[in-house]
Amino acid sequence: MKLCLECNTHFQGDFSECPDDGSKLVNLPDDPIIGKILGEKYRILYPVGKGSMGMVYKAIQESTGREMAVKLLHHFLGANSDSVKRFHREARAVSRLSHPNIIRLYDFGVMDQGQPYIVTELLKGVTLSDVLRKRGYLDLKQALPLFEQVCAAIGEAHRSRVIHRDLKPENIVLEDVDIKGDLDALDLIKKNAIRVLDFGVAKMWSDSGASSASLTLEGKVCGSPAYMSPEQCRGVDVDYRTDIYSMGVVFFETLTGKRPFSADDLMALMLMHVNNPAPSLGAVQPEVTFPPEMNETIMKAMAKNPNERQQSAEELWEDIQAACKGRQKTVSVKPPENWIPFQGKGNLVFNPGKDDGGPMETSDSYAALGNPQAMLDYGLEARPLKPRKRKKENRMFMIVRALVLGAVLIVAGNYFAGNYMVQEEARAACALINKGRCEEGVAILERLLKEKKLTNEFDQTLNDAYVQMALSYAKAGQYPRAVELLKKVEAKSNAYSQAQQLLRRYSWRAR
Repeated sequence: MKLCLECNTHFQGDFSECPDDGSKLVNLPDDPIIGKILGEKYRILYPVGKGSMGMVYKAIQESTGREMAVKLLHHFLGANSDSVKRFHREARAVSRLSHPNIIRLYDFGVMDQGQPYIVTELLKGVTLSDVLRKRGYLDLKQALPLFEQVCAAIGEAHRSRVIHRDLKPENIVLEDVDIKGDLDALDLIKKNAIRVLDFGVAKMWSDSGASSASLTLEGKVCGSPAYMSPEQCRGVDVDYRTDIYSMGVVFFETLTGKRPFSADDLMALMLMHVNNPAPSLGAVQPEVTFPPEMNETIMKAMAKNPNERQQSAEELWEDIQAACKGRQKTVSVKPPENWIPFQGKGNLVFNPGKDDGGPMETSDSYAALGNPQAMLDYGLEARPLKPRKRKKENRMFMIVRALVLGAVLIVAGNYFAGNYMVQEEARAACALINKGRCEEGVAILERLLKEKKLTNEFDQTLNDAYVQMALSYAKAGQYPRAVELLKKVEAKSNAYSQAQQLLRRYSWRAR
């Protein structure tokens, strides 16, 4: 079996290059599952993809001959009871969903060796990731049907008390789209042609089981870091608004062709989601003009605080619709009952009304309009000039005042200059952390903290860095160093809860 990494198509035979795009094929290792029949129902043909928790195969239902997709839990997780529980939770969650924009779950079970699987419909289409890789980005008019259908799918899942938690372009399939065809067509995406799949890390928020933090594997995370919300990156409990953030990131990438945050290091990327403000659409894609309201809508979806985001997928779609109409948005004002419009060119028509023909009442100010001289003389008559009094200043008082003012300015200047330098130094430390040079950045922030110069904003960054560094050390087996870092996390920080959970997990290994 050979695989084309460009089009993700499998081939059997003596092919060395992909017949479709000419890319070099890579040999796949022999997979013992290929050819087997699961549950006496589904014959495994070949692998078609790899998800966050499992391998996906194309299969045939023996009784009907229908093509299906079978997803197996990763081999190295097969004996892990927690992983099996997550897998079954996925199956139960997806089985409750029924919507034209959500993949359908037909069956699930456990193999004889204890490896669980789910069976879903086999979709024919391309992923949003494939389209963006080929075209770069979608025009706003092209993207609107996609945004509407993704919001509809996630909204239905939320109403069924299901959180996706792993929304990304690879999990959005565009049916009836030919990747080799015309991707510039405005009607590229048809109605009900979008399918959201792979609820692999879905969490029922009504479930009283493990918390979000405990679902984080040692050295790994549940979700895709490039699209994870700040609360997911911190490992705290999440709710449905984590999907709003992920949709904001996906929609941002759809319109610009680039993600709002990118880094070579996993920890640096997660810290960027937690701390860094997202760039505007225009800053990332200056060649395209976006309605200001659209940028505000996407930025709101990617707010760090869940309370500042749209509070539902429906609200996000409503904001997107309103943003698109922002260019033609008009304000209609009802004129007052006695309003008289201008007529002609520059001539004001004065209509006194339908009263009797008697003389109109008027004030002296209106009467003055007929006598310009009276208007000019009014000020002189109303306010007679008073003789000016020259104020005498004491020369010594003026000198002392100048000296005191100068001293105050010098002290204030030194204070603000020093504070500015501290802020710049802290920002430089955060930049080092975001680039993966955590030891250097943390050393700077710790020195500022010792000097009592660190503000609350950067204090939170320091505590988040402690946790992320501890995860990295634990992954490398250096548990004593991980425990040392976790003990530094302050009780007042948002990372404290996760730090305590990790401490309980790592402490016995550090002995």
